[in-house]
Amino acid sequence: MSEESRIKEEIGWYKVAFAILMATCISLLAWLVENYAIAKPVILVLCWITIVVVIAIIVLINRKVFKKLDRLEEL
Repeated sequence: MSEESRIKEEIGWYKVAFAILMATCISLLAWLVENYAIAKPVILVLCWITIVVVIAIIVLINRKVFKKLDRLEEL
């Protein structure tokens, strides 16, 4: 497998992870909006922490994909 094909395959996997994490983040935000009045404060805090962590991972994946695209452009 050439390096170009390997990089394209990695980008494909990153896209899958990115989509799953985006759906997770949106779902958590939707749950938070729907249940903020009835949920226990501990659960709300954990939900916010989870949202922040998921967003951080999304940003990291985005950076990795752009680095891979730059590398692919060099080939």
